[in-house]
Amino acid sequence: MTIIESLAPFTGSWQGHNRMRLMPTDEYEESVSAATVNVTAGAFVTIEYTWQHEDKPQNGLLLLGSGPASGGEEAAFDGDDSGDTTAASDLGDAAEPEAAAGTQGATAVWVDSYHSGPEWLTLDGYIDDDGVIRLTGWYPAPPGPDWGWQIHIHPGDGNGGRITMLNMVPGHDPYQVVEATYRRQA
Repeated sequence: MTIIESLAPFTGSWQGHNRMRLMPTDEYEESVSAATVNVTAGAFVTIEYTWQHEDKPQNGLLLLGSGPASGGEEAAFDGDDSGDTTAASDLGDAAEPEAAAGTQGATAVWVDSYHSGPEWLTLDGYIDDDGVIRLTGWYPAPPGPDWGWQIHIHPGDGNGGRITMLNMVPGHDPYQVVEATYRRQA
């Protein structure tokens, strides 16, 4: 399944809600969110989205493409993306697997006015059997080791979709920072 096939149910204009927190012990801040998902340049998909933090407008863009399957560098975490911070070693079979042989890979470039700062983040991953796109990217956090983001795009069935973003801090379990849920704009 290519990126376009996976995201076909998610193309169009969407309205929804964004929940964000900085630390796993923080309460989520909720805001209205909108997203537009389009096929771009024939083989790519863009997801443009808006949200707010402390009443200040924010926005972001994901440019997604198909690529070689990867997934071995992702932290072993998935569950239901509900913010559970269960240790990967405690997840057993629920831990996120590496991409299976023959799985379609996915790549992305991500910018966000709040999360990614003045630089873009490059992410790699795969499209799972259910069409969910699972991406991981790393960024420098001097003077220590790199930190990471996991972005999961759940394209839904044509009536709605969901994007979750997890922060990966060295020495800690990944935790959900963002959950954006969308319904088709009327």
